Amino acid sequence: MRERRRAYAIVNPAAGHGRGARAARALADEFAAAGIVVEVVVCPGPGEAARLASTAVDEGHDLLIAVGGDGTANEVANGMAGSAAALALYPVGSGNDLARSLGYPRGRRRARIAQWLAGEARRRTIDAGEANGRLFLNAAGVGIDGHVAERVVASERVVGPRLAYLVGSVVSIATYRPQRMEVRVDGYPRTGDFLTVVASNGRYFGSGMQPAPRALLDDGMLDVTIAGGLSKVASLAALARLYFGKHENGTTIVTRPAREVEIDLPRALPMQVDGEVVRADHVRIAIRPRALDVLAAP
Repeated sequence: MRERRRAYAIVNPAAGHGRGARAARALADEFAAAGIVVEVVVCPGPGEAARLASTAVDEGHDLLIAVGGDGTANEVANGMAGSAAALALYPVGSGNDLARSLGYPRGRRRARIAQWLAGEARRRTIDAGEANGRLFLNAAGVGIDGHVAERVVASERVVGPRLAYLVGSVVSIATYRPQRMEVRVDGYPRTGDFLTVVASNGRYFGSGMQPAPRALLDDGMLDVTIAGGLSKVASLAALARLYFGKHENGTTIVTRPAREVEIDLPRALPMQVDGEVVRADHVRIAIRPRALDVLAAP
C-alpha cells in the first residue's frame, strides 16, 4: 500500500462512449475513499496519453492508472515503458481485454475497482510485444483483423460496443479476400494467401475473442496464429469458435510460440496494434520480455 498511496490517472474521455468522461468526475473521491491520492488528468486529444505518461514518470510518479479501454492502456504503456512505474487499469472501454487477462473484477464487482487496486491487486511484471517499433499488450496482426478494426468504429455507432467486433468481423468476412504474404516465424518461411497473421501476447483481443488461448503475458514468447485461405463459410465457423478459443485445426489455422515474426506484403494493408489501425507493407513483430510492471490479480 505504501508504494501505491499516490497515483496519476490518465483519462480518455471518449472511452466507452463517454464512460471515461463520467468516471473522471468522481475518480479522485473514489480513490481517496480507498486510501489512494490520485491526480486526474484528462487527455486533450487522441495520442496524448503516451505523452502524459512519459511526463508523469519523468516527474517521479510510480503508479499510472489508464482510465479507458485497451487503446488507452496501450498509449500509457508506450509512454511509460522502460521506467520503474507500474500500470494500473480503470477499465471503462469497449473491449477491456487486457483487464480480462490480468484478472480485474468484472460485472458488479467492477464498481469497486479502486478498492480492489488498493487492497487485492499485486504488482506483476509482464512482457510486451513490439510491432514496427510500437509496443502492444494484447495482440497485433495483419490481414482480416486489421480490416475488422477499421470497421469497428462504424459498427459501434449502430450496434454499440459489445457487438461491434462481432458485426465488424461478419462484414469483413463477407468482403475480405486472403492476401499474398511472405511470413517468417523465427526465421522459418511460409508464403501463401493468408486470411490473417496475428501475434498474441495476451489471451484476449476484440472484446473477448481468444486467438491464442494458451498465451501467457509473462512467458517470454508470442503466440503466432496463421489462418490460410478459408472459405467464407469456414471463416464464419472459425469466428464462432474464436470466442471459445477452439478455432485452431492444425491445417488451415495453426498457432505456434515464437519470439519474432516478419511479414512482407505486396502493398500497404491495414494492421491492428491493440485494436488501433495502421497500414504497412512490411511488418516486424517481436517480444520484449519483462517490459512492463502492472497491477493485477494475485
